[in-house]
Amino acid sequence: MIRLTTLLALAVLTSASWLSFAVADEADKPSVDALVQATANEDPTVRREAIAKLIELQPGPDVTIPLFTKLLEDADPAVRLRVMNAIADAGPAAVPGLIEALKNDKAAFWACLILREIGPQAADAAPALAGLVENGQGEIRREALLALASMPQAAEKFTPVITKCLDDQTLEIPATYALGRIGKLSNETAERLQANARGEGLLSLVSLWALARANPEDKELNQKAIQRLAAGLNSKYPLARAMASQGLVSLKAPPELLKTALKNDLSMAEVPVVRNALNVLASMGPDGIELLTEAMKHPSVQHDAILIIGDLGPHGAPATAALAELIESDNLLVANEAVVTLGKIGPGAKSAVPKLAKALEEGQGAIAHNSALALGRIGADAKAAEPALMKVMQSAQDPSLQMLCAWALVHIDGDSEATQQKVAPVIAAAAKSDNPVLQKAASELQAKMKGSGK
Repeated sequence: MIRLTTLLALAVLTSASWLSFAVADEADKPSVDALVQATANEDPTVRREAIAKLIELQPGPDVTIPLFTKLLEDADPAVRLRVMNAIADAGPAAVPGLIEALKNDKAAFWACLILREIGPQAADAAPALAGLVENGQGEIRREALLALASMPQAAEKFTPVITKCLDDQTLEIPATYALGRIGKLSNETAERLQANARGEGLLSLVSLWALARANPEDKELNQKAIQRLAAGLNSKYPLARAMASQGLVSLKAPPELLKTALKNDLSMAEVPVVRNALNVLASMGPDGIELLTEAMKHPSVQHDAILIIGDLGPHGAPATAALAELIESDNLLVANEAVVTLGKIGPGAKSAVPKLAKALEEGQGAIAHNSALALGRIGADAKAAEPALMKVMQSAQDPSLQMLCAWALVHIDGDSEATQQKVAPVIAAAAKSDNPVLQKAASELQAKMKGSGK
């Protein structure tokens, strides 16, 4: 069943002036084109909603593949990145369309990149990716290998296909990486990698890492790999540094080994270097929170760092103070994502309640809506925000914002008879509205209050 918060968030999106796409029927092709264009919008909320609606419409590969390809081939790398992130955010729901895209020569490259971002949840695409590894052209074969590497369990079935690529110098490194991710090597393949590991350069480093991944019980081998990878953190080549840092994380090396190098990378102007550092921090989980908080000081990666912290959920609590400061950022995208992330942290973000309450009262649009959501997710520890929530609930002209405030108040102190009496008119009005989303939200909120025993 769709959760109440999801319903309310959807109500916000569908009522917002900057997203006026109606759900189309088969004949409404112009709206499909508009939705595809919206996947490149600067606002991440717009992008995610556009992708969700495209998936819902299922317009077919004849419509979407040419449009996506056109956008992804845009000369502006920022547009490409936004589109790719928006599709990847859809997760498993986007996979059927991406499998279709793998059949198209122009779209296959981009589809591989996106499938790699989705990772294990894109396992259904493994057979198609293996087919590209065998029969694809040029760099598409490499990207298909890397996409398979992101879904190791599904890729294991295709180990023979991947192993054949060790005989191709252009694919030797990504194939070795994929085999390392799978973590199971035949005796013959292990001997091949052992020979490669005795050499120099990136192939040697990747081979040693793959052997260590496949033999976690061999402490001596793992220590040797960690030492080599640690040395690679100082390489002048970004690709070598990226492999070294990602390899150390996968071998569960001490986080302290990575922190100095990653801190240096975050301060660099080279976008690929900075993005790799963020990817590594994302894979470190809670161990990366200190550096992610540091990364939020750099405007170029602020938004990305906040998104990664949001994925940590309650484990992102140590970043609360820094996120609260960003609520007042002049960059509205950054400010809004900071508010959303504080909501994902939940009760651990209680120190941000004063600034969230201020954002609710003074903010507009998405920031006001998401501030109410965040306060509700913080729960009982957001009691100091009750006056602001009451004020906005009673004065707002937007029914969605009124309901979000009511939802937050119930989650902060829903057992209170006084709270229930004050939110009752708003919930009753939503229940009688013509908006099915608000009707559903009202029904669930009424059920929650009845469940409190009041």
